Amino acid sequence: MNRFACFILILMLLSPLMCVNARAQNLLTGSQWLFTTPSPDDASMTAIPDGVRITINTPVNPFWGIMIRQSIPAAFPKGDRIKLLFSARSPEKCQIRALVERNDAPYLAPVSQILTLTDQWKQYVIMGESTGFAANELGAKFQAGFGKGVVELKDISVEDPGPDPAYVSAIAAIQPNAIEARIKKYRMGNLNVLVKDQNGNPVRDAAVKIEMTRHDFLFGCNFFLLDPSNNAPWQLEYRRKFAALFNYATLPFYWGSFEYREGEPNYPQLDSMVKWCLAHGITPKGHPLVWHQVYPLWAPKDAAQAIPLLHKRVTDLVTHYRNMIHYWDVVNEANSAAGVPNGEGDWVKRDGPAKVVATALGWARAAGKGADDTFIYNDFNTGEQNVELLKTLQKMHSLPDAIGIQSHMHSGNWPLEQVYEVANRFSQFGIPVHFTETTVLSGPFTQNEGGVTTPEGEKTQADYVVNFYKILFSMPMLRAITWWDFSDRGAWMNAPAGLLRKDMSSKPVYDRLMTLIHHTWWTDADKHTNAKGEAGVLAFYGEYTITASDGKGHETVTKIDFPMECGEKTVTVRLP
Repeated sequence: MNRFACFILILMLLSPLMCVNARAQNLLTGSQWLFTTPSPDDASMTAIPDGVRITINTPVNPFWGIMIRQSIPAAFPKGDRIKLLFSARSPEKCQIRALVERNDAPYLAPVSQILTLTDQWKQYVIMGESTGFAANELGAKFQAGFGKGVVELKDISVEDPGPDPAYVSAIAAIQPNAIEARIKKYRMGNLNVLVKDQNGNPVRDAAVKIEMTRHDFLFGCNFFLLDPSNNAPWQLEYRRKFAALFNYATLPFYWGSFEYREGEPNYPQLDSMVKWCLAHGITPKGHPLVWHQVYPLWAPKDAAQAIPLLHKRVTDLVTHYRNMIHYWDVVNEANSAAGVPNGEGDWVKRDGPAKVVATALGWARAAGKGADDTFIYNDFNTGEQNVELLKTLQKMHSLPDAIGIQSHMHSGNWPLEQVYEVANRFSQFGIPVHFTETTVLSGPFTQNEGGVTTPEGEKTQADYVVNFYKILFSMPMLRAITWWDFSDRGAWMNAPAGLLRKDMSSKPVYDRLMTLIHHTWWTDADKHTNAKGEAGVLAFYGEYTITASDGKGHETVTKIDFPMECGEKTVTVRLP
């Protein structure tokens, strides 16, 4: 038998509702669903009034092996919204993934959400935005291979409510003039220098050199291949190029690898990585403290037993690195954890993602009390499910210190207006937003085979990334952008994701980012004071060295911080 047995079941669903606006009508045919399962023994599908019942006998990996799907005959113009509506229930509270997705590779999904169903009927409405899709290019899909149980779905419809006002606004906001205006407004301030002599009198016509040494904004990347004890040529080049470009590094604290054997955390390796970063002016971040993936084989699968161990892990790590690491991804991807068969998944299923996130943030804050730490909630979900989680945390007075947004683009680059919309969507909470994991490929890629970089792909990657960084750097609530991975060597899923090739040679994107971060967005100025002893410049926020001299052998050098919160700063220096 073919590995994927396909069955077509004719299901009579409710007739589309009569609507004045044709766009609001159900765009599905409402009569034909394609059911797939690896084997008839794994799952089955039967009709129920107005819908379908899926019985999962055996969970499958990947979970989308058990799925119902139907092509959408209608086209969706770019900028229109896509609305998926349905009712569902599961006596076992099973998980499903509901989505509207391309029918062929690349499987882009403008609408996607993983849900934990209740045992009572509940209506769900999931929205997304079209990037422009032809008739029959998209399909409505429900993937149910997460766990054993029964899933019932009914009243399924897909609608096009028309253009999204946020899309119209985003198009205007990503125009070059608008981007440059925001960068000037939010990333720069007036830095003034007042030069006085030893008697306190202003010095006229003093030479003032204002030299930027570091950005206040965090430009970073994961630094997982860092090995300070390895002096192989490739490792030396890897470290040299990283330190030349970035001021921020994500270091790996995955529980299953950091503490592969119970009671034996790998502090020596991570200590050496942290110390190397600090010695080279790079701010380290720990990633992640609580995550249902990379879970230790020895750790319990029951929430009640796992929670005390997680509490100890969070407390120990934040305490151990108290004076070294001030940024932590405390919880990762809680929205998709429920039902994963381990202690963290069981905890999220039992208590819900909001309570889990709030509890773990509380542990981290207790351990880091008195330190200037930033505790982050990090997720790949950029839609309403994540917004609702954060709104719940807000009501609980338990928002994280920063919101982490993943932007892996293995299936295709986000439209630039989507970049703006996502950043703007999560800025509504009034706390910093970090783009924590950004992937833009430089060559063709498939999940099973990986990919290789190509000259054409490298050019496309470089052009896109420059615009991506410009948009995010212009957004007032953005505080950090972290790339994923620095080199193609060891890159996640063997993707051509790096800024460097496997031999550590630079791709065009590395050179373009170097120019952008260290030249275009960099302030070095030579000035002379006026009659009041003043000299000033519109400067990017960051750290500076100020050298003042009167041309008579009197000179002073001052190091200062000019953080974003200042807006404007006057520095008084005295000549000896």
